Amino acid sequence: MPGRPSAEQVAAEADAGPMWLRSSVAPKLHLTAKSCRAFFEERLAESGATFAAWTVLAALKLEGPMIQRVLAQYLSIEGPTLSRHLESMERRGLVVRKRTGADRRAATVEIAPGGEELYNRISSVAVRSQQDMLEGLSDQEVAQLATLLDRILENVGPR
Repeated sequence: MPGRPSAEQVAAEADAGPMWLRSSVAPKLHLTAKSCRAFFEERLAESGATFAAWTVLAALKLEGPMIQRVLAQYLSIEGPTLSRHLESMERRGLVVRKRTGADRRAATVEIAPGGEELYNRISSVAVRSQQDMLEGLSDQEVAQLATLLDRILENVGPR
């Protein structure tokens, strides 16, 4: 019967997987993100820092002091996860949480002097890591990649 795949074709596709899956962008984005994060975490660990500390400090440097709930949303992590990170960072003198205003439950998170020192030390690690990750790409390709990733985020990000 024409149009019907042979047993050999079905077996070959089963072994190779559906062709659309081989060219799918989502698994490549996932693997790339995981690999880049592991690469960066290793570099941070060599400098005595964690990825969690870096993301909190970088967010606070970019945006300034933030309410803890807003910071969790900004970092796309759950509140309890951020609370654990902040407790550890507070004990290490990296951040300060201040309860002000009418809602005493809302804590504002700020960078402490120890956090400033750590940020200054590991920001160069972040810059070098990004340069290493993007090695072999032209400035134009990096700009295009950033634009494409922004467009994907617009398509799937929070609404």
